Amino acid sequence: MAAREHPAQGLEARVGRRLGERVPAGSRVCAAYSGGLDSTVLLDLLARLRDSHGFELTALHVHHGLSRNADRWAQACAAFAAARGVPLRVERVTVERGHPSGPEAAARAARHAAFARCVADFLALAHHRDDQAETVLLQALRGTGVKGLSAMAEARAAAGATWLRPLLDEPREELVAYAREAGLDWVEDESNELTAFDRNFLRHEVMPVLARRFPQYRESLARLARH
Repeated sequence: MAAREHPAQGLEARVGRRLGERVPAGSRVCAAYSGGLDSTVLLDLLARLRDSHGFELTALHVHHGLSRNADRWAQACAAFAAARGVPLRVERVTVERGHPSGPEAAARAARHAAFARCVADFLALAHHRDDQAETVLLQALRGTGVKGLSAMAEARAAAGATWLRPLLDEPREELVAYAREAGLDWVEDESNELTAFDRNFLRHEVMPVLARRFPQYRESLARLARH
């Protein structure tokens, strides 16, 4: 009987294949690293794969200054990156108060502006299949057209670097299994529990109901985005 593949080995192999298809040897890859579960898994995977794939790896932590724990998160990110020999840049941004589209949009705009200043060939982002499903549903509820329903692309050209999402086809439970097997520590952003934000409301109030009736909803919405 063949040995069973561990979750960490399987995820690493799949991400390695995706990187091999898109990231030429000698490329500069910068990982957007918040310190949360998703980006922690991504940075750990990239650190494991950089030598075999021949790319240079750095990380960027965007310090929004919105939480009293923001400085502590930045310190934790610096320690995690240093332990893997990854140079980390912490960029402090100012989030516009009174943004017409709300605080979520303001923080996203500040974060994306920091991404645009990243000096790299590829900016690696940690979005996964659950994020994609949420984005498709959010876009539909906001009355988007067909282009909006395509949600997030695995790779797209952007200002400064090509945005790359090597985890986009992975369910979040795969990331959790990897983190546990690898013994990773990550930070928890308390704002992720605030259902006043649209995405959090979907994540905590709507998606669990959908999952009970339509267990394959993530795959279905991700397939819709691809189509």
